[in-house]
Amino acid sequence: MPTHLASLDSLVHPHQMEVQEFASYALVIDARSAEAYQEDRLPGAVNVPVAAPRLAGVQFTSTERGIAAVAGEAAPAMPYPLAAQVERLSAGDAVLVYCDRGGLDSLAWAGPLKVAGFRVDVLGGGWINYRRWVSAGLELLPRALTFRPLLAPPAGGLCRVVDRLVQQGEQVIDLTALAGQRLVPGLTLQGDTPPSQAAFETALLDALRKLDPQRPVWMRMGLAGLGGLTLPPALRDALYRSISTRLEVPLSARAIAWSDRLQAMGTDINTLLQVISASAMSPATASIEQWRSLTNAGKVTDALTEIIAIYIDPRTEISGWTGQLQVVRLASLTTEAVAAEVDDWRRHG
Repeated sequence: MPTHLASLDSLVHPHQMEVQEFASYALVIDARSAEAYQEDRLPGAVNVPVAAPRLAGVQFTSTERGIAAVAGEAAPAMPYPLAAQVERLSAGDAVLVYCDRGGLDSLAWAGPLKVAGFRVDVLGGGWINYRRWVSAGLELLPRALTFRPLLAPPAGGLCRVVDRLVQQGEQVIDLTALAGQRLVPGLTLQGDTPPSQAAFETALLDALRKLDPQRPVWMRMGLAGLGGLTLPPALRDALYRSISTRLEVPLSARAIAWSDRLQAMGTDINTLLQVISASAMSPATASIEQWRSLTNAGKVTDALTEIIAIYIDPRTEISGWTGQLQVVRLASLTTEAVAAEVDDWRRHG
């Protein structure tokens, strides 16, 4: 059961790694390789890999006042990649540096940063410690929050529901957005940019930490999965036990709303058809040709209706839920209809 906390900081906070809140730093520097940075990184971090040849011959040591070059060594100059990142900062600004080599690369950047007059923190325990902190946080925080999962198949109308909840100041986490499902929320297709599992977990923890435990959290979930990503076990279990709302909308209304969304994104339906045909689970060629014919005839809504019925809905399922499941049926997805339904949810909890 969720705990009655005024704040989540007592459960999960960067102080546990002996650093300040990440957002309090004027700059967070990831000194790891570009490949490691692309895999995952601290929220807001910029990548400035340490170039060993640039610092050859310069050794650093810890002193009571922080990091310094070993006696007899010249003070390290500010390498250009580092200087480019700090040029917008002011003397005395706080900078956080981390690496994955036991602090060696962090110290390499901490030296010139301190010489330049910045206050520098080095992430204790480095990247490994950060990943342990993320895993622990994803185990603890779901137990302290009250979730209200929102369920629907892809192109099921939840985009408008989520928009309304956000407009009304509700706490919302959109798992499909965190999973990089851009073209069809709830479905991972070619051209989407899904994060790594580690980056997904970092984004989840960052989102969870910002929540008020005294208020419910609306969690958008697709019924076709998150591609190759998995929910942390504690979060998955908490969601499955929660009071969930499943949205059911007629195919025609879903198709109209989907068409509006594609237009707003500037995405042509022919682009959508190309992506679907190139997906790992593509429909029959005859189906693609039928949808293309409908599109060319100006019957875009009819094409989208068939795509939903033939390609999307058969790939969705709901299983594993042990909590109460409420089914909400909307005849349309007009702004007025969605607003009335969502506002009713909010009034009645």
